[in-house]
Amino acid sequence: MIRSLFAVLIAACATVPAPPVVAQNTTTPPPAQNQGSTRDANHPRRAQAQLAGFDLAPDKASANQIGGASRGVGGGTLVLYAPHKGLVYSLRPSFWWRGDPNATYTFHIQDVTGQSSWDRPVTGLSLTYPDDAPPLVPGKTYLWRIEPSSPLLGPPPPAAMIVVMSDADRASIDAAVAQIQGSDVNAGIARAKVYFDHRLWYDAVMQYDDLIAQNPGQGQLYGLRGAVYDQLPVTQPLADADYTHAQ
Repeated sequence: MIRSLFAVLIAACATVPAPPVVAQNTTTPPPAQNQGSTRDANHPRRAQAQLAGFDLAPDKASANQIGGASRGVGGGTLVLYAPHKGLVYSLRPSFWWRGDPNATYTFHIQDVTGQSSWDRPVTGLSLTYPDDAPPLVPGKTYLWRIEPSSPLLGPPPPAAMIVVMSDADRASIDAAVAQIQGSDVNAGIARAKVYFDHRLWYDAVMQYDDLIAQNPGQGQLYGLRGAVYDQLPVTQPLADADYTHAQ
């Protein structure tokens, strides 16, 4: 009797259909979209990693405070376009700032020991260190700043520091630049790359400024200069303008 009951149960189980197998979704879901990526999409170079070493200041939030708060894009109309502490190759570099292009300012530069200084009134937003000024000395460190001629132009920003390359380091730059032949745009870009690769922010901008002045219709030059501007928070608005011009 029991043996017959087991036989019936086994037969019944054999007739029950197996549950359907549900296929597993093995497709990897797409990554979440970055809500802040619109700017990077407009300026694809900004998606690249920022390169370290263009600003030598150990604490950019408090470096080079000369008679005021730390420098930044806010808190006044007058802003120095420069690293807080930047390395420079040229003994007669160019300097830039944001302000009133029609206003008069006093440019001041001194070595950090206070043994030498030089001043000059300047109208506009830039100055190339002139031939009649005492040349910067290799291996020395300087502070430069801009004083507005009127308090209506805003308070003077803190000074920026520049470190002039030593003669030994300058020799390596000279050797690299000497290997670049020609005077066309490609040769100029190659020289700018030497400065960029050695984290010489001032010199790279100066090189691209010259190339753009000579070839204003070549959009790639604006994009390349924008990549230099992009290395400092204070000049990223200039990078945006150059990227837009390049497009």
